[in-house]
Amino acid sequence: MSVKVYVETYGCTLNQAESDLMVGLLKEGGFSIVSSEREADVVLLNTCTVKLSTENKIIARIRRTKKPIVVAGCLWVLKEKIRDANRKTVILPPSSLPLVADAVRDAHTKKWTDYSLFALDKNFSPRVYTAPIQRVAVQEGCVGNCSFCQTKLARPKLISFDEEWIAEQIRKGVKNGAKEIQITGMDAGAYGLEKGTSLAKLLKKIIGIDGDFFIRVGMLNPHHVKRMLPELIEVYKSEKLFKFLHVPVQTGSEKVCRDMRRGHTVKDFVDVVEAFRKEIPEISVATDIIVGYPTEGEEDFQKTIALLKKIQPDVVNISKFTPREKTEAAGLKQLPTEVIKKRSVYLSRLVRNLLWEKNQKFVGKIMDVLITENFGDGVKGRTRNYKQVFIKRKIPLGGIVPAKVMRATNTTLFAV
Repeated sequence: MSVKVYVETYGCTLNQAESDLMVGLLKEGGFSIVSSEREADVVLLNTCTVKLSTENKIIARIRRTKKPIVVAGCLWVLKEKIRDANRKTVILPPSSLPLVADAVRDAHTKKWTDYSLFALDKNFSPRVYTAPIQRVAVQEGCVGNCSFCQTKLARPKLISFDEEWIAEQIRKGVKNGAKEIQITGMDAGAYGLEKGTSLAKLLKKIIGIDGDFFIRVGMLNPHHVKRMLPELIEVYKSEKLFKFLHVPVQTGSEKVCRDMRRGHTVKDFVDVVEAFRKEIPEISVATDIIVGYPTEGEEDFQKTIALLKKIQPDVVNISKFTPREKTEAAGLKQLPTEVIKKRSVYLSRLVRNLLWEKNQKFVGKIMDVLITENFGDGVKGRTRNYKQVFIKRKIPLGGIVPAKVMRATNTTLFAV
């Protein structure tokens, strides 16, 4: 009888893509994937370490789990905490992902192994192909040195995966019904730096693949976008790319940006957004903001407010700063909790209002929507510029339908 494995994934699209790869490897190795922990012999947790709140949630999950556990993903960098929470764990860093079958066997036979190996080849075939959305990792690691980032410690080396391997995953995914291909990585903009190529060149190859599908590009740091700006904008004009650009700025203050060791300036971010909007006016822009970095004064915070009012992004991911172990920023004098909370509440309210007002311009318009998810008594989907749409009727997943927007909130367009 095969060993039954329950897989639980936390965090970003890269983690979700890597869970698909691990499930594929486990199935090829003769393991059974089950839908609940109750059915499982081994629990595989693919973890995230970006935020302290997520870390605490996962550590509590590890502590209360009675069955053998494989802890994969970025939290391995805190393996002492993992083992303090539960000694019955196998540690599997992202770089050791190809060894997932060995890790599960060890857990099942109560060998509590630590797979702290690096730079194993991830250009392998097994994976699960999901429809209508397929996530494809194109790289891991980065070349940055952000003072607050623990993920950099978990994935310390830039590894760009083989272009043909990536293209083959997409070909097979499209053949299996994928309509939205999510290109993901720790920083997809860094793709190819160590190989003398670039994300723009990779995307040119991908849009040449036969089939009816759309590409959503994941997070790109501003300095990487600026490095290939004209070429990347031209690629984005393809009908196969969602008009969606995720560029995290983290702060509106040049001083704080330097303190964070971001590797770019606030002006770089503004230049990128303005260049894209000039050539592709309908593009949706997403960004990330950290509130309460230790060196953020009131004037710095006001500059963040001013930047958001100026740029008016379509999506803003706001995080309250929390110190992450083993990072430079953790050693700085922290701002009072009440100051961080007050700034976060103010900024969240501002963003809600900005996004609500921006989305009202879509009310009354008829827009093509790619249907990607069943939701309650209707479906969710995405427009060509990646606006989320809810339609209160059942439509087959993967279809594209015209829909009239009747009302809008700060996050969603409601259509018929």
